[in-house]
Amino acid sequence: MNGRDRILAAFRGEEVDTVPFSPNLYQWFYYHQFNGTLPDDVADAEHPFDVLRYLGADILTRWDTYWATKTVYPEGDFSEEYVGQTHLDIPLVTAFNIYPPHKKELRRQFDTPYGMLTQVWSYTPEAGADFESKYWWSQWEEFEAIRYMVQARDYEFDAENYHSWVQRIGDDGVAMANITESPLKALHWLAGPENATMFILKHEAEMRELADIHEEKALAYLERIVDNADIDLFVAIDNLDAMFYPPYFYKDYCSSFFAKAAEIIHSRNKFFVVHACGRSKKLLSLVGESKIDCLEGITPPPMGDVQLGEVRGLVGYEGFTVNGGMTAAQQEIKVDAKSKIHDYTRALFDSMGDKRHFIFASSCNTSPLTPWENLLHFRDAARAYDRMQ
Repeated sequence: MNGRDRILAAFRGEEVDTVPFSPNLYQWFYYHQFNGTLPDDVADAEHPFDVLRYLGADILTRWDTYWATKTVYPEGDFSEEYVGQTHLDIPLVTAFNIYPPHKKELRRQFDTPYGMLTQVWSYTPEAGADFESKYWWSQWEEFEAIRYMVQARDYEFDAENYHSWVQRIGDDGVAMANITESPLKALHWLAGPENATMFILKHEAEMRELADIHEEKALAYLERIVDNADIDLFVAIDNLDAMFYPPYFYKDYCSSFFAKAAEIIHSRNKFFVVHACGRSKKLLSLVGESKIDCLEGITPPPMGDVQLGEVRGLVGYEGFTVNGGMTAAQQEIKVDAKSKIHDYTRALFDSMGDKRHFIFASSCNTSPLTPWENLLHFRDAARAYDRMQ
């Protein structure tokens, strides 16, 4: 079996020749590329795919194809500029943005009849990632401007861009198509998790209106792209974690969107993934009710709060695929790493029992502090203990 066959068989719950090994190396790769510290084995790598192929991994990605989904503003005056200085002579790539050479900050503006809105993304070299240093929405008094922006924006699919990445991956794996995010995550992107939470508690009707507008537009976008023959897996770019998605918020601001998206996707015999970070145990039964096919990725203790062997029983949806297991706690081991990683992986794989519907992957991402040797140990351990039963 090749990587594409293996991953799709896992989603279908079929036996595979070996459990898919699909670490998410993007932050790790771009951190080391930025700092000139890629290991000798992969010093000439130009893209995470090069490292994944060196490891013999099965590529499961939503990073590059993330940008095939484009936010557009048919109404209003939107503009953006890149500023700041870095030493990098090539584009700086992060999870959510691509900065031109030598740039590290992205400033956006949207002029509405109710005032100017601004957003700023800033790259942090120490983390190898960028963050929203200024959210679109800072004060409740900006609500009318925010509502105008949410009503004005829409989404377009760059099918040519997506197809180019499908071709680049070839038979080595599968790309996921971005369908934006749940209404709750959309509110987080607008105001930040803290302000969004306070606004929901104080202004429920208005926040529900924004959520409904986003859901309608995102589902309409999904309907426009769902039949694309290049796409087998769809992903919502959320950060599903009970800290930011308490069950009552999930029910009010996620459940409808996820369930409707899953129904649309399943009607074409395709699969639906939602990105997850951290503690998800209290959400798993709700995930099952929504018929989400996979969380990217499940995190066991101490970084998360659920053992992978328990997950499918807690989800209660027979089509659910467990993705995860490689956490920073194991990735960053410095002492006796080979033995500890093998012991951890052996115990994890044993706990899974029947390994159909299982992909051994990063629990969210791979820490930039992960030694190269540890990735080799994970690769070797995955292949050593991958028996299906």
